[in-house]
Amino acid sequence: MKNIIVALLLVLAGCSNIYLDTSDLLRARNTEGLAKLTAGLGKETVMEMMGTEPSKGVFMWIDNPYRNETLTGKDGKSYEVLYYYSDLKQRDDKITDDELTPLVFHDGKLIGWGYPFLDQRVPPKPVYTR
Repeated sequence: MKNIIVALLLVLAGCSNIYLDTSDLLRARNTEGLAKLTAGLGKETVMEMMGTEPSKGVFMWIDNPYRNETLTGKDGKSYEVLYYYSDLKQRDDKITDDELTPLVFHDGKLIGWGYPFLDQRVPPKPVYTR
């Protein structure tokens, strides 16, 4: 019985490492892609540079980009934002906004990236409390 428990723990540890490796690789790949970006690139070019292949871990599937949304800017213009998983704050199987890098597009062209850039263009989302 003791051998079965040890074997099971080893299998689970191995599966956990597969997940960690795939998410680590995705973050590294996205960080490399971010370093190559320049304003004015078309959305398709940016997506080719950043990649669109999801990370397929054992416990978690991470889309690439992680999410996207269309936001209305302070200037009334429409901005498309793609969020890429690029940072790790806490190894907890959760991806939070502070672990993502937003890429901001207007009329199909990359105009900037990062939360400071996004915050200059788009008003903050309201925070609701009870």
